[in-house]
Amino acid sequence: MDKIGWGQLGIVLALSRIFAEAANFPSDDINYGMQRFTVIVLSYILLGIALIPVYILTKNDASVISCSISGKAGAVIMIIYLVMASVSTTTRLQFYTSSTIFDAAPPWILILFVSIVCLYGLFKGIPAVVRTGVIVAALFLFLLMAVIIGVSDHIQPDFLYAAFTDRPSTLFYDVIAEFSKNGELVIFALLCSDVRKNAFRSLYVCLPAALGVQLLMTFLYNTVLGEYLNNTSFPFYMLSALSDISLLQRLDGIDVVVWVMSAVIKISLISLAIYSACTKSFLNKKGARIAAIAALIVSGGASLYFSVNTNDFLNFATILESGIPLITAGFIIPLCNAMFRFLQKKKEERYENS
Repeated sequence: MDKIGWGQLGIVLALSRIFAEAANFPSDDINYGMQRFTVIVLSYILLGIALIPVYILTKNDASVISCSISGKAGAVIMIIYLVMASVSTTTRLQFYTSSTIFDAAPPWILILFVSIVCLYGLFKGIPAVVRTGVIVAALFLFLLMAVIIGVSDHIQPDFLYAAFTDRPSTLFYDVIAEFSKNGELVIFALLCSDVRKNAFRSLYVCLPAALGVQLLMTFLYNTVLGEYLNNTSFPFYMLSALSDISLLQRLDGIDVVVWVMSAVIKISLISLAIYSACTKSFLNKKGARIAAIAALIVSGGASLYFSVNTNDFLNFATILESGIPLITAGFIIPLCNAMFRFLQKKKEERYENS
């Protein structure tokens, strides 16, 4: 399989992360006030700490789950987390589209469309998915610049105020919930072996880009929407609808297209990560592909169920937003591998010196 560049993977991972910022679930109760800036920065600091074991493992051989101490068990845990992330992404996308311009479309149509496109991406492989993701990222940058130009006359810096937090009692929960959206940590851990060289440099692109865009989007939310912000389910979509550009009268339509394509890229990356976890641990390529297809089917079926059972999805989302699944799959498993490799290396050194 062809390898990809670290810059390409970094761009696509950033796009995947930004999707979670735009297509939130209204009942997530996100506080978009000044506390939001603090929450975003603190969540990325926490992410940097969580990345330490992955860095230790990828700086030499770009392999995370190959050691025997947690090979199969670790792969299963990562796969379960990735399926949960896929379900969350598909369900949020379905709710986002049905709440904006596709309100009359049955949920199964979008879910089936996304599943088929992601299945095609799985068979085409990571180079095709990443190249397509770079194009989608460029389209998003075009949309972002158009939105900035379109709402520039509406920006009111007076809506900003000096405050570290708005609701100190919720700060810890908000940071953990924001941190929990970084499923790209696990995706990177499983796909970094497909990078030609210097895989960890992908995160040097992904993290600053995603952080900068999130802070910029939050700035626009606060300075343009002001007191109406907390009454808006999808702030970026609202900014797109408010944009006044003579040549682009329907930026909100472009907005929806961008996030549908971004979700397809994210779910495709998840499917490829599941395939990678299976091939590195306990299945051959054919079996791994079947497992990835099964994960897509489970994800689509669960998303269809949650589309008509919102309360059940909220309970499901609460589990993800606790941070426990991500910490287990993205931090504890790599940490166990790093510790095992360290002990194994020390044992080999003692044997060579004896």
